[in-house]
Amino acid sequence: MINLWQNLIKQILVFVLVAPLLTGCWDRLEIEDRAVVLAIGIDKAKPGDEKESSNATHILGQDPEANKGLIRITVQIAVPGRIPLGAGSGSGSPSGEKPVWVLTSVGYTIQDALLNLQQQLADKLFFGHLRVIVISEAVAKKGIENENDFFRRQPQVRRTVWMVVSKGNAADIMNATPQLERVPSLYLLATLEHSRERGTLPNIFLGVFLSANSAKGQEGMLPYLELKKESNIELAGMAYFKNDKMVGVTTALQIGHYMAIKQINPGGYSVIQEMPGSKTLVIFKSTHRKSRITTTIKNGKVHTIIKCQIEGDLTEKSNEKVFITKGNLKKLEEKIQEDANVGFGKLIQQTQKDGSDIFGFGEYVRATQPAYWNKEIKTEESWQDQYKEMSFDVTVHVKIRRIGTKTN
Repeated sequence: MINLWQNLIKQILVFVLVAPLLTGCWDRLEIEDRAVVLAIGIDKAKPGDEKESSNATHILGQDPEANKGLIRITVQIAVPGRIPLGAGSGSGSPSGEKPVWVLTSVGYTIQDALLNLQQQLADKLFFGHLRVIVISEAVAKKGIENENDFFRRQPQVRRTVWMVVSKGNAADIMNATPQLERVPSLYLLATLEHSRERGTLPNIFLGVFLSANSAKGQEGMLPYLELKKESNIELAGMAYFKNDKMVGVTTALQIGHYMAIKQINPGGYSVIQEMPGSKTLVIFKSTHRKSRITTTIKNGKVHTIIKCQIEGDLTEKSNEKVFITKGNLKKLEEKIQEDANVGFGKLIQQTQKDGSDIFGFGEYVRATQPAYWNKEIKTEESWQDQYKEMSFDVTVHVKIRRIGTKTN
C-alpha cells in the first residue's frame, strides 16, 4: 500500500512539472506582425508640433507650458523582404526600394511619443533589434534623464546598443542615405564598431554609459557624431556628461588621450610632428598603451598620479633627404612625449572645469582611500566639486618601435 501511494505521488509530481512545458507558444507573435525598430533619433520639438500628437495618453488637455518639453522621435523600421541578406545584387530588395521606413512622432516623453507612433502602425513596435540611439546635442544639453529611464526599463533593448550624440538634428542622421550600406542604421553601426576595432573609439555602448552614469566617482560619455556631405558620418569626438546633462565635447585626437590614460588598446590615433632640427614632417601612430593610475591624499586633497607608456610606429616622412638616425629618433620621442604631457593635462583640466570625471578617478579614491571617501566626500555631488580642485601629475613615455620597411 505504501509503495502504491509513493508511485501515485511520483506520477502527480511528474505531471505537475511537465504540464507547463505543454503550453506551447500561446503568446507567440509572428515576425511579420512586428514593426522591427532598427534605430531611434531624439530631437527637441518645434513650437506648434504638439498639434501632431494623437493624444493617445492624455486624459485632460495638456498645460501649454508643458509643450516646451515636447520631443520628436524619428525611427527606422525594417521593411520585411527588403533587408539585404548578404553581398551581391541578388539579395535583398529590388533596386530603388528602400529597406527601411522612416517615421516620426512627437510626445512629452519617449514612451508617449512611441505610443503616438503606434497609433499610426498596424504592427506592434519591437525593440529587440534596436542597434543605435541618436540623441541631438540640444536634447543632451537639456538632460537625458527620461531617455536613460526608458531604455533602462525597456526589457527588449539590449545593453550593447550604441547611444550617440549628434552635432545637429538626430532626424538628419535617421534620413541619411550612405552609399556603402543600403540600411542606414547598419552603416552607422558599422562606423562605430569599426572605429572601436581600429582603436579610435572606446567600447562605450549603452550599458557602459548607464553604469558610469550611476557610479558615484565617474561620469558617462558618448560618441559625438557629425553628419557631413554625401551622408557620410564623422566621429568628431566624445560628448561627456555631468549627471544626465551634456557639459562638453572633446576633439577626435583627445579620444586617443582618454584611451591612453585608461589603457584601452589597440592604439589607433596618429600625430604629426616635425623631425627635430629640420622642417621634415613625420607621422607617429600609437599601437599599444599601458597606464597606471594611483591616488593619494596630499594636503587634505586628492592627488592623482598618471603614468602612461605608449608604443608606436613611424608611418610616414615628408622629406626623403632627411635620414633617420638613433639620435634624431630619440629626440623625436622626447618631443612627442612633451606634447603628450601637455595634451593629456589639458584634457583632464577641461573635464575638471566642467566637473565631469570621465576617467573614474573618483572610483580609484573609493577603492584605495575608503576612509577618506566616507569621511570627506560621501556623495557624487561632493566628488564633482572636489574633482575640480584635484591635483595631478601626468608622465608619458613614448617608444618608437618600427620605422617601416625603409632603412632611412
